[in-house]
Amino acid sequence: MPDYTTNDPRGWCGDPRRGASMGRADIREASPDFAGKLVLRKIRMNGDYDSLGTYWGYSPGTAIYWCADAEGQIDFCVRATSREDAKRQVQAHYPRARFYR
Repeated sequence: MPDYTTNDPRGWCGDPRRGASMGRADIREASPDFAGKLVLRKIRMNGDYDSLGTYWGYSPGTAIYWCADAEGQIDFCVRATSREDAKRQVQAHYPRARFYR
């Protein structure tokens, strides 16, 4: 099962002494016809920061959802109003993808 901490940017430009990173790098190495299962999880926030200290900024009415596959070919986040909205955004890139509950 994928882990949210695997793609942790660890500080601004990779240097934790320089403060919080802004968002995370997207990993989208799977082909668009990917038909496997993806984890889709709402990320808990503490203000504008996630539990790892990554800065996401403020956007009222939305949440950050993390999407990843077990092989590490897909690992990215979307800002969405609901889980269904996040699924739609992910399926814009991977239309055949399915999701764990």
